[in-house]
Amino acid sequence: MYDKVRDEMKKQGMSTNKLSFRAEIAQSDLSCALNGKKPFYPAWRRRVAEALGVPEDTLFPKQ
Repeated sequence: MYDKVRDEMKKQGMSTNKLSFRAEIAQSDLSCALNGKKPFYPAWRRRVAEALGVPEDTLFPKQ
């Protein structure tokens, strides 16, 4: 569901565990959000973008 996040993680060689640590989101919550089982809350979007060093609107385009 969130292919741009996964693509950026792969590009940077970052695991879900490492991203969850950097973004201060529980690994299980991040995994559920990436799989579409849980919403990507606005605060999570901001922290994930910061952890990856990418603009938020690049990873999460407005629909």
